[in-house]
Amino acid sequence: MLRLGRIKCLASNAVKSSLSLSSTPQGFLEKHESTESRHAKDNAEVVIIGGGCIGASIAYHLAKFGVPNVVLLEKTELTAGSTWHAAGLTTYYHPGINMRKFHYDSIKLFEKIEKETDQEIGFHATGSIRLAHSMEHMNEFKYMMTRHGWLQSEEQLLDPETIAEMHPLLNMDGILGGLYTPGDGHTDPYSLTMALARGARMYGATLLQDTPVTGTKQRGDGTWEVSTPSGTINAKQVVNAGGFHARQLGQMAGLDLPVVPVHHQYIVSASIPFLEAWQKEGREVPAIRDLRGSYYCRQERTGLLFGPYESEEKMVIQDDWYDVGPPKGFGKELFQSDIDRLDKCTEHAMDLLPIINETDIQSVVAGPITYSPDILPLIGPTHHLQNYWLAIAFGYGIAHSGGAGKYLARWIMNGEPDYDLIECDPDRYSTWTDRSFLMDKARESYGMNTTPVFPKEERWAGRPTQRVSGAYQETKDRGAAFGFHAGWEQPHFFATDNELKTTPVCYTRKHWHEAVGREVDAILNRVGVADLTPFGKFMLEGPGATQFLSSMVANTLPKVNRVNISHMLTPAGKVYAELTISRLGKDSYYLVTGSGSELHDLRWLKHHMPADAQFTLTNVTEDMGVLALTGKYSREFMAQLTDTPLAHADFPFLECRNITMGGAEVQATRISYTGELGWEIHHSRKDTASLYKQILAAGAEFEIADYGSFAMNSLRLEKGFRGWGAEMNLDKNPFEAGLHSFVKCNKKTAFIGQEACRELVGQEQKVKLVPLTVRTHGHLDPEGNETIWHQNKVVGNTTSGAWSYTLNTSICYAYLPPHLAETGNHVYVELLGKRYLATVVDDPMLDTEPVRTRNALKAATQ
Repeated sequence: MLRLGRIKCLASNAVKSSLSLSSTPQGFLEKHESTESRHAKDNAEVVIIGGGCIGASIAYHLAKFGVPNVVLLEKTELTAGSTWHAAGLTTYYHPGINMRKFHYDSIKLFEKIEKETDQEIGFHATGSIRLAHSMEHMNEFKYMMTRHGWLQSEEQLLDPETIAEMHPLLNMDGILGGLYTPGDGHTDPYSLTMALARGARMYGATLLQDTPVTGTKQRGDGTWEVSTPSGTINAKQVVNAGGFHARQLGQMAGLDLPVVPVHHQYIVSASIPFLEAWQKEGREVPAIRDLRGSYYCRQERTGLLFGPYESEEKMVIQDDWYDVGPPKGFGKELFQSDIDRLDKCTEHAMDLLPIINETDIQSVVAGPITYSPDILPLIGPTHHLQNYWLAIAFGYGIAHSGGAGKYLARWIMNGEPDYDLIECDPDRYSTWTDRSFLMDKARESYGMNTTPVFPKEERWAGRPTQRVSGAYQETKDRGAAFGFHAGWEQPHFFATDNELKTTPVCYTRKHWHEAVGREVDAILNRVGVADLTPFGKFMLEGPGATQFLSSMVANTLPKVNRVNISHMLTPAGKVYAELTISRLGKDSYYLVTGSGSELHDLRWLKHHMPADAQFTLTNVTEDMGVLALTGKYSREFMAQLTDTPLAHADFPFLECRNITMGGAEVQATRISYTGELGWEIHHSRKDTASLYKQILAAGAEFEIADYGSFAMNSLRLEKGFRGWGAEMNLDKNPFEAGLHSFVKCNKKTAFIGQEACRELVGQEQKVKLVPLTVRTHGHLDPEGNETIWHQNKVVGNTTSGAWSYTLNTSICYAYLPPHLAETGNHVYVELLGKRYLATVVDDPMLDTEPVRTRNALKAATQ
């Protein structure tokens, strides 16, 4: 197999090698190493720790954007760590929408940095093809194309004949098609890093090699002392870009970072005559990703570079580095290769590329790359510390480097990022992310690297965590199909004994369609109960709390025992977060946010608190449980469990009160994300199990039913409720999102984003959020991020969608240009490669229960 005798011989010596895919530019280090690489400076605006491609990119962008006194510290030499041995692939492609902006900015930088710095980087824009050997993968490509059309980079579906012309070395048996991304390719990681370093120096940054960081300490004024053997640097900001040293660097600052190195191997072949001939003609084969075989393969000079992702059972995690750190001096060393782990991937590669069987092997490389549990990097600030930034766990560091450096540099400069990337937020992990979860999840993520990405798919390694509600086991026994929400298990829907309890892996309508319909029917015609414990929950109380909170949100604050929806905005007027604010006293507030933005929102509040604050901000997410009682007869049902008067006049909409329910002291709030009559019951988590059981017992005569987040999503879309992370986020301002009534531009207390909102409110917005009904013929529904067409031109994108059981049609929200956003206009929503007629309808599509009640009371008095 692949001349394994030669491979094993090479593998035995691999740990001694120091392979670089391109030679070091002659004279470069000598030209740029000077006394600055030996002596630490006293003060810095920003200190970046780590001299790989990520750290160098951050230094380059900060310096280029005009930030003075930027210092990069590298413990040995630039590229030592994971950068120097990386395979160097670059791509526009990514399943995540905004992660594609990372990739786009990276490649656009690679295209121009050679000229800017006069440093070659060996960038080859060969294009890349993702190959499909099954209809499952073809549907994945169509799904990705559906979500791609409104983005910047180009993608194309290819037929087998075109693929064969572009890559004549492929055995085309069984290939159904491919997803082609022009402009993809590969670069030399070493030369790229050197170009970034040269650019950083050119714009005024200082790069200090042979300067390990021995300690970091935050001072009382929020600045940092960064200790090195050459002295201490006082820095206003610190960036941890330490690669596989990141965890130990974090520990110096008191952080427990969920990152671990994994072994990644690739093989470089000897020269291949066919590729020699093509190179003489100025041609190069595109990079390929064989999803069936779980590997990538690109041209390396006139040979091939083949990089497998072995299964989770066979892949290797360097778990001792998590506990004690890398060996002292480990920088440009490699692991012992283990070719036996690659056997299945190799078999597929030999089948797809028969030339491999006839080709000698030049090199085998096995080196460390750092993974987070979900493969995505941790980039941004952390709620634990002020002025401390993370840029770590880049499993695809070369592809991410240019975009990541730009993204973080802009965030450091402006106090807010240019676009939303919460999927990479460091605060998506917390104390529930223990060692066991990290190892299990990293293993799963690596092993499933090339498996199809399905909408609403759940992956089960490491679950459940310690974050389970008191109703978890009971709801599980009652058929709950769970979703993973910031470490919590939250019911998505409830299946009967004859239905699957897992979320299926497919791109059309799922088997839970009928189950969700039953739950919607229960809410509309009877009563339903939902476990909403995963909500993020904070207490803000003490002298000055009111003034502070008012300065943080664009809405006015509610009166005592009242509730409202408020939004925190960025200085540029983008929607940073949505909070449900319950005012419990003059200076006492209970704040609720979504589970996925818990620490994201807490951080924004903490980092804006004055140093001399007399009030306190406490995260009570782990202390408080939430059960929702919702539906037509929820008022009559609740009366079985409490003596508190619940009539509309006695307990109006958006009222919150402390009541006794089922023998427990709870905070009841009349509010429901479904838009129907309902209460949220906030209580001590120790009471959740008892309350849930009492609710089920008392609800028998009402035929009470459990409901999950899928039913809630369908109902909230009908009622026009925006979802943070979908309809509103850092990519949009509140007026584009239709949040006019929640933004009080002229309120007396100045708030963050107020000046921007005053400018925006008088301007015509470039896009407008509108609801659509979509004629999908009943076999699939929009879910969000689909492309919208009008007259064969891309005009917008959906934000979220579902089937409306009330309107009996597919529905979604979408951003459209104003001239198309009028009720009655027609557009087309692309789903799985086909375009479906959609109509702009009134917003909201259906009135909420409070509006219906108000209208009924008004009619009764006339």
